[in-house]
Formats: sequence, C-alpha cells, structure tokens
Amino acid sequence: MGAAMSAARDLVTRAMDHHRHGRLAEAEAGYRDTLRLDPHNPDALHLLGAIVAGQGDTAQGVDLILHALAHNPNSKEAHLNLANIHASALRMGEAEHHFREAYRCDKTNADAANGLGGSFLHRGRYREAEPYLREALALAPTSAPVLLNMGMLMDATGRFDEALGFYDRILALYPEHIDAHFHRGLALLVRGQFAEGWPEYAWRVRSKHTPTFFGRFPFPYWRGEPLAGRKILVWTELGPGDETLAATMIPDLLAAGATVLLLCSPRMAPLFARSFPSAHVIAAGETPPDPSITQGIAFQASLGELGAVLRPAFESFPRQRAPLKADPDRTATLRARYQAASPGAKLVGISWRSKNIRIEDAKSIPLEAWTPILKRPGVTFVSLQYGDVAQDVARAEREPGVRILVDPQIDPLANLDDFAAQVAAMDLVVSVSNTTVHLAGALGRPIWALIPSNHGRLWYWFLERPDSPWYPSAHLFRQGPNADWRPSLAAATEKLTQPGGAGGRDGTSASAV
Repeated sequence: MGAAMSAARDLVTRAMDHHRHGRLAEAEAGYRDTLRLDPHNPDALHLLGAIVAGQGDTAQGVDLILHALAHNPNSKEAHLNLANIHASALRMGEAEHHFREAYRCDKTNADAANGLGGSFLHRGRYREAEPYLREALALAPTSAPVLLNMGMLMDATGRFDEALGFYDRILALYPEHIDAHFHRGLALLVRGQFAEGWPEYAWRVRSKHTPTFFGRFPFPYWRGEPLAGRKILVWTELGPGDETLAATMIPDLLAAGATVLLLCSPRMAPLFARSFPSAHVIAAGETPPDPSITQGIAFQASLGELGAVLRPAFESFPRQRAPLKADPDRTATLRARYQAASPGAKLVGISWRSKNIRIEDAKSIPLEAWTPILKRPGVTFVSLQYGDVAQDVARAEREPGVRILVDPQIDPLANLDDFAAQVAAMDLVVSVSNTTVHLAGALGRPIWALIPSNHGRLWYWFLERPDSPWYPSAHLFRQGPNADWRPSLAAATEKLTQPGGAGGRDGTSASAV
C-alpha cells in the first residue's frame, strides 16, 4: 500500500507539471493513472474534473471535483475550479457558494474575492458585490477580470465615467480585449454617444460568448457605401429581443435600393418574411432553396452593426410606425377570443419577467407587486409572459379582484409568429424590458415599458428620457432609486386609471377605459 501511494504521488506530481504547461492529454492520462492507484486522491480528482469540464462534460467534471472536496473540503483551488464551472454555465447561486468557500480558505486570493463579487454582480446584488470587487482590485490592480467586473459594476449603478475608466485601464494593458471594448461601447451608447459607441459595440461579434457568423463569409463589411442595385447579406448575432430591435433598421436598407438577404434566427423567420416581403429571409442553419440567392453579394453586416451607419445620432431615428407585421387573421381571431371573456373591456397584455440569465433579477418584477395595476376594473389582463407562468399567476390571483387570462394555445418559445399575433391583439402592453416589449414596439402597439435604472446592458433605453427613439409607441416608466420598482408601478397604475389609459387600436393614443 505504501509503495502504491508513493507511486500515486509521483504520478500526480508529473501530471500537474503537464497541466501547468498546457499538455492536457498527458495530464489527463496521469490523473487517471493516479486514481487507479489512489481512487480518492483529491488533487487528481479535482484537476481531472477541471479538464473533463473544459472538454464539455460539465456533469462529470462537477462530480469529480465534489468527490475531491469530500476528501479535502479546504481546497481553495478545488472550490475555485468548481465555482468557475458553475459561473460559466451561469449557475450563479452554486458559483457563489464555492467562491465563498474559496474566499473562506484564503481571504488574500484575488480570484476568490473577484468571483464572489462577480456572482453578486450578475444577479443585480450590487451593494453586496462592491466590497468584494474593491478587495479584489486592491489585491490585483492589473487583473483584466477584476477590472472588467469593476467596470460592469460601475455601469450597472450608473457611474458611467468610472466604468469607462476601468475599461480604458484594461485596454491600455490589453488593447484587443473583446469584452472591454464591448462594454465600453455599452457605456457610451447608453449616453447617446453614438460615434464612439457603435465601433466599440461591434466588438461583440468576436466574443466566444456570442453565437455569430463573424468570419464565415468572404464578403466585405458594409461601412455605408451606396446600396442601390447591390446585394447585402445581413446576419443575426443577437438574442430575440435585440434581434427584433435591430431588425427595425432593415427597412432603411430596402429603401436605399438594396437587395437584402437576411439570415435570422429560425423563430424570427416567419415574422420577418411577412414584414419584409422584398427581402430574402433565411432561417439560420437552413440551406437557401435557391443557391443563386447567395451569388453576387457585395457586402455583409451583422444586425448589430447596422446602427453605426443608420443610427449615428438621435435625429437619424425615423418615426416609423410599425416595421413588423403580425398575421392579421390570427390577430383578429385572438382578439375576438379574448374580448369574449369580458365584452367591452380593454385588452392589456402584461409581462413581468426576463429570461436573460445574466441580468434576469435586475429586469424582472414579481407578479405580486403588480396587484394595484391588476385590480383596475374594465380591463382584461392577458399574460404575454413566456415560460411557465402557472405558479406566478396562481399566487397573484389569490388577491381578490385579480384575474389574468393565460392562453395555453400560445407558446412564445415555440412559435414566435403566433406570439406576435397575440401581442398585436392588445390595446396596450405593459412589460419589463424583455422580448415582449421589443416585439410590441416593433409591431407598433402602445407600450408601457418598466425600465431598470442606469444599466448599460440595456443601452437602447438610454438615460432619463420617457420615450424611445426605437419605438415611437413606447412610454418608459423608470425604476426609482435603490432598485425600487414601487414608484414606476405606482405611476403606471395612476396612468391606467386616467381616461385613455388602456390604449386604443390606432396604435397611438388611447380611448377611455
């Protein structure tokens, strides 16, 4: 037994040397050989787990590291590796636990302090995040991950000058740092500094976190050259809400005389094909039915890059009514069905939660907090919330006088075209900042958008203004100080009680409730 344990120690030492020098195949083989001799060796278990997780098998990687921690619960390195695996999968609660354990093991470790602060930051718990991030900054003042988290914290709390300072510090050390450029762009765009912000924002397509067609096509990128009689390939790199917002610029390309080939997310394809009938709309991943469509392309652009040319200033936003078009027959059918539930009542669609797991907590409002709005008489409230809403609605309806219509035939996550018809059937949409509010705006429906305060990730709502240059039908209710939603909810409730508060079918002003 002693000889075997001695051999295991030699094997794991050599494997760790391979690991340090990036020879992962040799390291993995060494860790596995170690475990054959010593199945509970904590170093071999946790470092093999890190390699396995890095290869894509996160479940096995997590199991191996947990096994290691069962034998050595005070391993700072094992806790950090496990925390980083969870953080990469955006399981921030689990990440917090293991960052906290790593910090307990060594309070002078900048990675532990930064990780713990970051786990709070990404869930909107900014007051808890700042002390740990400040501590990490003192320990590692030139660390790009620490500086990036500090910049994002400043951004999320409205300290944009300080945010820019942190991003600039990163770029002085690492000029090609993609995330620093991108977040710098957000901090500039939210303040309407378009000339500086758009080029920085465009760095997002290079990120490993962005599903993108960057580098896939040989065509030159469009930088504002004349488009009349020329073909441009526009591809998406955005989530559904941002994709909807950016697609409001497609009519500009068509009006300039371009032939537009729009490579979009599959869920958006039917809606975009109806809305832009003169464009060639292709769902990403599908082969174009006619190979000639891709011939003769003069330029390419990502959807998110179009703003650099088409929206260089607030004055360049057109007052277009509704660039997207829902299926009119489906819209009429749904509207008639909902009106039958309470004839004569206005239809108000509501959405209270964001599924953007990076900033979900900052954008969402518990449905119970909506009670004053939901008690408004003469209104049929219709859930436009995607995902499973049964428990949320059941809790809200415990309050006397609260009823929310949920249509089981509409699944926004499965059929966005049906969802667009549902949204178009509303007299008014009241929503947090999510796909619902973008879709309502692009369809031209009256929107009351409940906007978190001072968040550069939501740059497209800009600062302070009560309206949206992207969506002329929108009115913004901004969150109060200290992330307090009560003032904005109270303002929306008061507005709903006023004549015309629930919207009308003309897409602009409202008729009396």
